[in-house]
Amino acid sequence: MLAESPAKLHLLIPAAMAYDHPDAPKQFGIRLSEETMELVSAIQKFRQRTNQPTTLASIVEDAIQCHYNRLVKEGAISDEQ
Repeated sequence: MLAESPAKLHLLIPAAMAYDHPDAPKQFGIRLSEETMELVSAIQKFRQRTNQPTTLASIVEDAIQCHYNRLVKEGAISDEQ
């Protein structure tokens, strides 16, 4: 029988949402409006319920991919990666 280490158990505690973190707007050297941080928190809550990564970086990566796909679909840019 394997026992989990305390460090691994700590990871099971839900992380605070971006909006709740006092330094959240300053992450990655960017400033996000309060309204945008509320959107990020809503996305994080959904992603947490669906067992997806909740980091700001993962949300930004997905948002960029969605925006890119939309621009390709609209013909605004070509799909040359």
